[in-house]
This record gives sequence, structure tokens and C-alpha cells, in this order.
Amino acid sequence: MALAIRPAPAAAQESGAEASSADSTAQSTQPQDSVREEQADSVAEEPEVKLNIGGALRLNYTWQDYDEARIARSGDFFFEVFMLSVDAEYDDIFLSVQYRWYFYFEAIRYGFIGFRFDPKLEAHLGISQVPFGILPWASHSFWFGATYYMGFEDDYDAGLKVLYRDGPWNLQAAFYKNAEYADPSRAERYSFDLVTGGEQGNEEVNQWNGRVAYKWELGASSSVDIGSSAMYGGIYNHTNSEMGDRHAIALHTDFHFGTWNLQLQGLRYQFNPENPPDVDRSKVQLAAFGFPFLMAAEGWEGTFNVAKEFSPGWRFLNSANCYADLSRVFPTGPDTHNSTQIVTGCMLVKGGLYTFVDLVTGQNMWFIGGPGIGLLRPESEEWNTRLNVNFGYYF
Repeated sequence: MALAIRPAPAAAQESGAEASSADSTAQSTQPQDSVREEQADSVAEEPEVKLNIGGALRLNYTWQDYDEARIARSGDFFFEVFMLSVDAEYDDIFLSVQYRWYFYFEAIRYGFIGFRFDPKLEAHLGISQVPFGILPWASHSFWFGATYYMGFEDDYDAGLKVLYRDGPWNLQAAFYKNAEYADPSRAERYSFDLVTGGEQGNEEVNQWNGRVAYKWELGASSSVDIGSSAMYGGIYNHTNSEMGDRHAIALHTDFHFGTWNLQLQGLRYQFNPENPPDVDRSKVQLAAFGFPFLMAAEGWEGTFNVAKEFSPGWRFLNSANCYADLSRVFPTGPDTHNSTQIVTGCMLVKGGLYTFVDLVTGQNMWFIGGPGIGLLRPESEEWNTRLNVNFGYYF
């Protein structure tokens, strides 16, 4: 829903006596037609307030081969989330926010105030998407890639981001004071962040991000976007008040050749928490959607995604995007094991209805029956499969 709201002229907001006095003065010094022309020009030059309100309702069906009760029920179909998005703009200032109500918790995804200094330069103050890796997502499926669960994809934190776009160049830099919630123990959040709880008492703070990308246009519908990203931040331990650090770097490429898309990304990460002596420093605790879990504190990650778009123009199907997304984590350090996520499926579009049909296969991968990410456990060798169908109507 889009609205254009024009602020009332200043004269219309004055009291009756003040307006009458102003009119008398104007009429005594200038012709009446001239006054009206100047008032009309003033109104015409007044910027409009642009307001867009949108959102979505999503329903989900899921079947998992690692859940005996769900197998016996032949899967479950349920309400997943209702979300509301608001975008507003007045002159060079704008706002963007999205809030979500899931079936068992609620959380903000993003919310920031923007300042546009010129067509090439703008700044976002608030909870914004962290500029790291392939943007907006290093994946095609409803389930994202392994980097999402590691906190390196579709991540949102609280701070200041500056964006500069000039032709093929896209430069972004940001400083995030902390994650989107000031409560580091809150596991009910959209983005995956370090959280306190259990033996782990770590919180992510004072994070710096930089991203540079260059886009080559190869034709009317073909392009290659090549870039690199870097992150450095602190890890504050609430148990002993010590400060550790963390860093990550990534090289990424996003190819578009007609209806084909190929995404490649390589990532190196390392977390160095200053835990108490009796707490293992080779693992860190992250959480989102209400579930904390452990991840190997350092390692590598690789992403290989391919997708193709179809436009059949059928009555009940406007377009489809079918994909195969592969992401694999190679942890380093003691008691570690590789983690893998493979998603094959299609996104089907009819008007505002978006349907994701995904077959998710994973080994040692969180949210697909694994014990965490990059951990060596008795079940780390097991492969699990999940069939997921998500119906979302976006307005």
C-alpha cells in the first residue's frame, strides 16, 4: 500500500487571528494574485511524504526423516509467521522497518533511519543488514545457506552503515555497537548472534565491516559482480568482564547469464573468546529463533549455488526459480567435523503468492538434525533430510 502525504502549508496551521493578520499585511503590500501565486509555488515545492506499508502471511508444511513423531503424522502443516514492513520517505530522510510475529515468538528483522546526502551516498542509522558476502543473500532457497546460521548471511545489527554507489562500484562500511537486541541472553531473534547462557557468557560488540564490489555488465541480461568483505569485532565475556575478538574475510562472485545465476563464495572466520579457564574456547554459542547451539570457533566455509529462472506465463504460475545450493563448513581445531547443507528446490510465483518447495539435506548441520556446526559428536556422520514447503502471500 502506497500513500503520498503532503504537509499542510504553514498558513493553514496558524490560528484564525494570526492568519487574518498575515493576510491583511500581505494584501497591503502586494497584489492579491501575486500572493496566491507565491503560496501555490510554496506548496508545489514542499516535498511529499511517501509511505509504503506491506507484509506477508506464511504457512509451512514440513516432514523430517529424523523426527519419528513427525514421520508418524506424515508431516505437519502450520502457521509460520506474519510480518509487517513499513517504508517512509520525506525529502532526504527515510525509514525502513520490518517486524515479525512467528507462531512461538516475535522479533524485529531490521529498522533504521536513512539519510541521503546525494544520489550516490547515504547512511543508515539503526538495525541494518550487515554488509558482508553476496548481497542480498548468498543463497536462493527458503533455508538460506550455512552462512546464515553462522551469522554471516542476512544478518542485522545495531549501528551506523554508510553506502556509496557509483556506476559499477558498490562500497559499504559500517560500525555496529552490538547485535539488534541489547539483551545478550535473548535467543528469540531473527539474526544469528553470539548469546550468553550455559557456560558461554559471550556477546558480540564493537563490530567493523567493510565491503567492496564491482559489477561488469556483459549485455542486456548478463553481468558479473565480484567483491570482497571483511569483518572485525569484539567478544565481551559477561563472566569475567574480559574482551576477546573475532574476524572474518570473504571473496564472492555473483554471475547472471540470462536466466542462469551462479554464486561462488569463500569465507574464513575466527572467534577468539576470552572465556574463564574452565570454559572451552574452541567453541562459541550462537542463537536465533529461540534455540542456542554451539559452533566451532574457527574454520572455512565454501558456497556453490546455481539457479535458473523460468517464465511459463501460465494462469497459476507466472514464474519459477529452480536451484541447487551447496554450502560446506570446514572447521579447524580440536574435536571438529565438517558440516554440509544441500538445498534443491524451486520458488514458484503467482502474483503475490510465493511458494518455496525445498528438499534440504544436511550432515552435522544445525536446524537439519545436527548437533551444531563444525562439531565432532557421535551423530556427526549422519545425513538428515527435510522436505519443506512454504506458502507466503506478500502484500
